[in-house]
Amino acid sequence: MEQYEPVLKRLEKTAKQYTNIAPENGQFLSILIQSIQARNVLEVGTSNGYSTIYLAAALKKTGGRLITLEFDPTRAAEAKAHLQEAGLDSIVEVRIGNALDEIPKCDTTFDLVFLDAEKGEYRRYLELALPNIRPRGLIVADDTVTMRDEMPDYVEFVFNTPTLHSVDIPLDDGVILSYKTEL
Repeated sequence: MEQYEPVLKRLEKTAKQYTNIAPENGQFLSILIQSIQARNVLEVGTSNGYSTIYLAAALKKTGGRLITLEFDPTRAAEAKAHLQEAGLDSIVEVRIGNALDEIPKCDTTFDLVFLDAEKGEYRRYLELALPNIRPRGLIVADDTVTMRDEMPDYVEFVFNTPTLHSVDIPLDDGVILSYKTEL
């Protein structure tokens, strides 16, 4: 991650403004991607590209690609500029639009899906993406402790769906890590 440090450090100064993930969450995502040798990842909620850089840097090591979805065209443009500065733009496709409309357009099988957008839509995002997540694939949902009251249907879904094994991880604002079984 050393070569990406200057961009990441600069973006950390505006983390609150952009509601970016914590650096340890970025490292966690990077470890997950590398440990499962992910080739295709979907990120729902790009913002200014901070988490996107962590995802893309890990995918560069695995030879993978990232599709990231952002509703706000201004933030998507910022993310593209940051990815270009980090030298990661060639492996990332930034799509602008509502994730509920964009997820069904993804015809890729994903190894990992990272949810960090509208908390009340997490369940719908996952239901749309689930058919495209490979067996033994992972889903990481962010802000699951601090904003849990905004996603009760998601929490209920991931802990009560037989094809998902899920665990709460108290990392920063909380994440729920889910594993898609082979059923």
